[in-house]
Amino acid sequence: MAGRIVCGTCGYDYPEWRGVFYPDGMDRKDFIAFYASKFTALEVNYSYYQMPTEYQFRSMLERTERKILFSIKAPQLFTHDIRDTWEQDVLRFRAALLPLLNADVLSAVLFQFPQSFHYTPVNRIYLSKLLTTFPDIPKVVEFRHTEWLTERVYEGLNTRSTGICVCDMPHLKALPVFVPIVTGNTGYIRFHGRNGDKWYSSDGNNGSARYKYLYTEKELQEYIPVIQQMAENVKIVHVFFNNHPDGGAAVNARMVNEMLSIS
Repeated sequence: MAGRIVCGTCGYDYPEWRGVFYPDGMDRKDFIAFYASKFTALEVNYSYYQMPTEYQFRSMLERTERKILFSIKAPQLFTHDIRDTWEQDVLRFRAALLPLLNADVLSAVLFQFPQSFHYTPVNRIYLSKLLTTFPDIPKVVEFRHTEWLTERVYEGLNTRSTGICVCDMPHLKALPVFVPIVTGNTGYIRFHGRNGDKWYSSDGNNGSARYKYLYTEKELQEYIPVIQQMAENVKIVHVFFNNHPDGGAAVNARMVNEMLSIS
């Protein structure tokens, strides 16, 4: 039996989506309930910038009426700004996740490492230690450097019941190319857009300009058999769009939902 396919966006609280996805004039407090009526999963991204709290996730759970699955992006304390106290931060993060875990709607915790996180002995040891602190939580790792795309890494992730995130993004030096790999019985795809001109530009570093891109129907259609094939080998496949400027993510996620007949 094929695994479940869920599709949504990376983040949802974008006022600029009014008129594109959210109705004009909708209050921001109502965004997430509306989102939950249209999609089956949400990748929460604000948790990358600040340590989330149990109260925040309990509130999101209530406002979505437990209709959708949640993927939570891990705080940058674990991926970009790693400190000696990271193990203490793990305890805080795990406590925050409890409402989603108890409601059985936590589908993944995403650890997205920067391109500067190279395949070195020190980083490999750290990653192994990090993943072992979440033994009972579904985990996914996204690498931004092609050095990590090796059979040895895939085997290591499988051993630690961890999925690997594969991405559609510009074909630039050192960035991983899209390879439909699945590990840890979990499929995970992030569509970042193909705005190569802005990927390394100064205004692209704010996390917005580099992701400004709208996929065409033809570009997305090519991924449908890939997604379906991935689902043949895993329990669940996540498909998330990160091209959020101007509502591109919401538009493209709805297109894929229709192509895959997800409801």
